[in-house]
Amino acid sequence: MLYFTDMVDKVRSAYGYLASKKYTTLAGTMAFFLVLSIVPFLFWLTLIFGRLNIDYEQIFDLEIFSGIRDFLFYLRDSAQSATVGASVILLATTLYSSTNLFYHMRRSGEIIYDYKRKKGGIVLRFSALVLIFIVMILLLAEAILFLLCNALLRRAFPSFFAQLGVYAILGVLAFFFIVILNLYVCPYRVKFSNVVWGSLITLFIGGLASFGFTIYLTFGSVQRLYGAVALFIVFLLWLYVLMICFVTGVIFNCYLIEKDKKLKIRHKKF
Repeated sequence: MLYFTDMVDKVRSAYGYLASKKYTTLAGTMAFFLVLSIVPFLFWLTLIFGRLNIDYEQIFDLEIFSGIRDFLFYLRDSAQSATVGASVILLATTLYSSTNLFYHMRRSGEIIYDYKRKKGGIVLRFSALVLIFIVMILLLAEAILFLLCNALLRRAFPSFFAQLGVYAILGVLAFFFIVILNLYVCPYRVKFSNVVWGSLITLFIGGLASFGFTIYLTFGSVQRLYGAVALFIVFLLWLYVLMICFVTGVIFNCYLIEKDKKLKIRHKKF
């Protein structure tokens, strides 16, 4: 009984710490700016790497993307059509819009870490711009690696085991992407080891949430509830759930860094 009471107190304390960081508000903010940034980001991704003719549909054919697959294809097609005859003004505005997510992620990181030395908007906007191109290259490399591994696994193993291997590879690639985002949003100069546990938490609960979300879409009456806008509503809900998972991982990293008395705090220059 004492063990159970102690466990309840720890859960309450953990949730109290999580709630004190306004995790739902920050997750909603990130989801909002992700919606605003995703098409401009895909526009530049298509503009730079579109001629490589990589078959991304194999990735979206995974069951985990079943509920939002059509909407993702719609976003991809919109970005591809916008690249035809793009003007200088369109290039500039879409590039600026692409930075919104990473810019506000960093601002959210300053709130989570209770950072007092606020960076200027221009400096952070430039760092977000640099991160955009880093993420583009990373996503391209991960997509190519995933497609190669997917082809090898499906030839070498039965369907069930091949699918397990595909999801394992997807998880590893997603983990390294989450680590990079955690390193970026933290206003301090930290190492991989300082953000690994929060990144693993994000990956774990994000995977569970996505799996549960897929089940919900399979058995829920989403079309009946939301009608014509069901696809968009489902996409927004999925993004919001993922952002809650990401913010939870960032807050856990913040907690570990605050408790680590041996860690020497060094401020980032940008």
